[in-house]
Amino acid sequence: MKLMRHKHGLKRRGVAAVEAAIVAPLVVMALLAMIEVGYSFMIRQTVTLASREGARAASMPGGTITDVNAAVDATMEGPGLTGYTVTSNLEALAETDTEVWVSVSLPFDRASFTGNFLGGGSFNIASTTTMRREGVN
Repeated sequence: MKLMRHKHGLKRRGVAAVEAAIVAPLVVMALLAMIEVGYSFMIRQTVTLASREGARAASMPGGTITDVNAAVDATMEGPGLTGYTVTSNLEALAETDTEVWVSVSLPFDRASFTGNFLGGGSFNIASTTTMRREGVN
């Protein structure tokens, strides 16, 4: 018994291959975009935690900018983040000032798989935390 092939069978396989060649890169790009967004959210949380830890160190009696930098460094070290900046009003405070703030800023391209591809260095992931100084009335 001879098997009969459908005359359009090869065309259908060719169409499926073309469709797969078009759709597969789009699916891969969507997957990578989801990973990039998730990673960016994790980095945002890390920057927020670093500013909070820095502000906590600054709010302690006798807290210094060295303490602030050490607290921020310890937090940013976990995920291996570098290239961030730390600013604070700690050194400009009078003894009676009650609030201290610490800001941490990280260029997006330092926390991205895509680097400059999605606008990398054009914006920062930043967080500022303000706390009341302990021991100041």
